Amino acid sequence: MPLCRPSFFDDDEQNKVDRHYWSPVSILTKPCAFCKRKSISNVMFSGNTRPSTMPTFDIASRGFGYNKSPIPDSPKLSRTTNGLQCLWCSRGYHRRCWEQIFNHDDKHKCDYGIFRNIIVRPQWIHRSPNYPLLFRAQNPSYNEHDTGYTPLLLFINKRSGGQSGEKIYRKLLRLLNPRQVFLLENDQTIINALEIYSQLPNIRICVFGGDGTVGWVLGRLAEIYPSLNNPPVCICPLGTGNDLSRVLSWGEQYDPKRLLPTLAQIPYAQPIALDRWQVTIEPMDLTNSSINLNTGRSFLSFFTHPKFIRDTKRASYQNHRTLPNTRFINYMSFGLDAAIALEFHDRRSRDPAKFSSPLKNKLMYLNESRKYLNDFARSKMWNLSSYIRLICDGENLTDSIKNCHTLLVLNISGYASGTNPWGKSSNNSSSSPPITIQKDSDSFEQISTSSIDILDLPANTHEVYELITLNECSTDQMNSSIITTVNNSTGRFERQDFGDKKIEVVGLSTTHMATIHIGFRGMRIAQCSQVRIEICCPMTAQMDGEPFYLPESVAVNITHAGQVVVLRNETR
Repeated sequence: MPLCRPSFFDDDEQNKVDRHYWSPVSILTKPCAFCKRKSISNVMFSGNTRPSTMPTFDIASRGFGYNKSPIPDSPKLSRTTNGLQCLWCSRGYHRRCWEQIFNHDDKHKCDYGIFRNIIVRPQWIHRSPNYPLLFRAQNPSYNEHDTGYTPLLLFINKRSGGQSGEKIYRKLLRLLNPRQVFLLENDQTIINALEIYSQLPNIRICVFGGDGTVGWVLGRLAEIYPSLNNPPVCICPLGTGNDLSRVLSWGEQYDPKRLLPTLAQIPYAQPIALDRWQVTIEPMDLTNSSINLNTGRSFLSFFTHPKFIRDTKRASYQNHRTLPNTRFINYMSFGLDAAIALEFHDRRSRDPAKFSSPLKNKLMYLNESRKYLNDFARSKMWNLSSYIRLICDGENLTDSIKNCHTLLVLNISGYASGTNPWGKSSNNSSSSPPITIQKDSDSFEQISTSSIDILDLPANTHEVYELITLNECSTDQMNSSIITTVNNSTGRFERQDFGDKKIEVVGLSTTHMATIHIGFRGMRIAQCSQVRIEICCPMTAQMDGEPFYLPESVAVNITHAGQVVVLRNETR
């Protein structure tokens, strides 16, 4: 943390607000704000009192002179120092350029540079000895019609992104006010930060982490704020999949070169509503069940059931029997894909040093999937309908998963590092209009819903879909032929929208599990408001990328659990 830059002000220091804070630098990293050059020669100053007639962008604070410090906290300049850089706005000057202009008083205030809209100004933060957290933030000059300032709180999971979170944290300490940057340690970190800034209007939040970290922060926000009244959340992707970040156009993975442009885009991002879904688990009585699983280590069991059904004693299954959360925002899945994810998660938990980058993580994931090659090879001998009963909005759709080896319940269009199992939008898709959502009794906010217009098949046409899905193309002609093939259906699905309070149910065969990574889609089963999944045996599952094992026969009920506000990047 730079020593000479204040992160807060006491009440008696308000005369120091919006001042440049200069730091000596040996070499300017970008052109001088005065002469527009990175380097400077003595020839420029021969016979002239001013090095250039170009206008200045910012004038250094009065009272800072060469080898003089008339102001107590001003930096002394040595003859070996080639330049000065403001620690707030990042503008730099050659030492000689700075000496030529420091006496000008017309533009002595700092405008905080390209991050002026997201930096929490030091004068907004005050010490409060009687307050448990010691600090409170408030903007006394805020005008409700002034939407230019969007102060940003940043939450960083230092373990995400191949342990790169720590480097990002240190970089952000120098770019922004250190008191607006937080390392995520536990729930209390989030709660304390929101409490300190509770009186600062128009704040936004940026989460540096993977899908699990984003879900964690959104979950805490949903507990603290009423529905659609939370500070809007954007994402800097540090995880492996980053599915929500992809859907909201914040990027597929972390790129150090994109960090500064991404921060500058946050004030212009569009707030939209994102559904959350409640998961409740209840035990099931299978005394009347007619299914004979025969999960013992017999020759018949090996050919009849997949590994995640018959091999209940695996260490990875025994170590992860706890439901990771009671709500999800991206997706929930059951079956073969969750079994592979559980092996990967267990390996990473035991040996995190080997998972040091997103690329290594994906390679390790492929390596873990080899343990289930037999289940892929024998996919014609088993399917999920033998172990799962699927009920959507009260309708039994178990027959729709007879050819499926993975069952997906999707809230967003992204899954498994950028695939779209529900299907791509049609060429004539259009965004739904903004909706007005009442946040409280005195304020309203325009929040648009995400929309992806989909031409679709009804749930009872899975046999037809199996025949055509691998030959599907993105043209309107092919979409028209699909609809014609099933013209005896009772209707079509609506567009996929993660803010419409509906959820999509998709089935994947082992073929689909491979082809969705090259642009194909899975089998659309239902679009509904409630899902009940009755599982008659131990089963692998995952929720927002967090896998777990269900050791008993249970019923999983999925219902709508309100909405939160997130930010979609409109400029990417």
